[in-house]
Amino acid sequence: MNHRAEQRFHKNLYYTLQSLRGRHVGPFVRRLQSWEQLDRASFEHLTRMLLSDALRYARSQVPLYSSGAWQSSLSRARADELSAWPVLERKMLITHREQLQARRFALGVFPRHSSGSTGEVVTVRYNPHAGGWSWAQEYRSMHWFGIPTGSRTLLLWGGGHPLLDWVRNCRVFSTKNLTFDQLERATNYLLEQRPMLCMGLPSAIAQLARHVRAHRPQAPAQLVPFVKLGGEQVYPFQRDEIAQHFGARVFESYGSTEMGPIAHECPAGSRHVMADHVHLEIFNGDEPARPGEFGDLVLTSLFNRAMPLVRCRIGDRGRLSPDPCPCGLPHPVLSELVGRAADMFVTADGKLVHGSEIGRRLQLFLSQAPLGSVAQVLFQQKNASHWNVLVESAAGFNDELAAQLRQIVHSTFGESCRVDIERVTLVPREKSGKYRYYRRLPESAH
Repeated sequence: MNHRAEQRFHKNLYYTLQSLRGRHVGPFVRRLQSWEQLDRASFEHLTRMLLSDALRYARSQVPLYSSGAWQSSLSRARADELSAWPVLERKMLITHREQLQARRFALGVFPRHSSGSTGEVVTVRYNPHAGGWSWAQEYRSMHWFGIPTGSRTLLLWGGGHPLLDWVRNCRVFSTKNLTFDQLERATNYLLEQRPMLCMGLPSAIAQLARHVRAHRPQAPAQLVPFVKLGGEQVYPFQRDEIAQHFGARVFESYGSTEMGPIAHECPAGSRHVMADHVHLEIFNGDEPARPGEFGDLVLTSLFNRAMPLVRCRIGDRGRLSPDPCPCGLPHPVLSELVGRAADMFVTADGKLVHGSEIGRRLQLFLSQAPLGSVAQVLFQQKNASHWNVLVESAAGFNDELAAQLRQIVHSTFGESCRVDIERVTLVPREKSGKYRYYRRLPESAH
């Protein structure tokens, strides 16, 4: 079977299977493609109607929204007046989970769980219709790059579903234990099967890209045409490494357990909000931010009728651009995105710095380190003036590279910080298979 026939077979099989489960992905993809052809005014009218329907349904069907602050605020306003709705804090998805579930839905409802990397697992229930829209958003966005549903794919993720992954034409390599042997297996798949798409966690794909060039220097310049990154914060150095070592076009997606797909990069390089799937606002505290201002992401789901979330502060921060994208899509642009507002670290002089600063400063270090000398790095804060840095390296790591890692800590958190460098066989990932370049050790938690 040639690649084109293989792709069509898996696409038709996948769409059929999902329709049997009540998740009509194929028809929804076509609907989304028609919506994106609308002019900006018509598209905004459509999304207002979707939002209005979602709000009225949530008000009438969700017990929490008829109690407490919601009852007080909404009793004086129409249900579809979003400005009257209080902000729903993410912790309430745990403490008030039962009250957030709609009264009607039971048949076909399924859960999605967060990774639990913050220490608490969030579970959100979805009805099949919402699941279909969620997957349709993912596939519609890949069509922007000419990647059809059913294309042969390598996936680096925390886990998978063997049957459904086969139906999707997707080969999964777990990132929960990303050993040398696992990287070799993924490398062999790339070289022998030549997938059209590699997608998954940016930290894992960047590590695979370095591995391939370090251990297979004679491999073709282009190993895969496209790479889709998601599930973790994406740093410029990761995109650069992947594009260089894979010879691929790299693009980014952004989503969450609470909402599903939220934004996706277009071929022009803008991160478009899926405004036909979620309504996104920027907040400072309990008030909407001014246009173009940086703040907390607050989102409303437009299609989830099993657990409708309205104005949920999901923990990430960002900025909406006031300007449209030159690509012509009517979707708004999320011009800046920083994961986890809680990922703040104390400097030696008592200031707060977001951990993503470490990721940004790693760019120069990894671009200059010899291939194979550093597979992975983890910065661990014990207290405000003491850091431990784990370095995964088989060979080639030396005192000069260790000094550069110390300098990253000193320049970010203070020259007085003590920095211990520890070489390890394997830097541990989170239980979910995800990875951050930084974390607080328990004794340093505040």
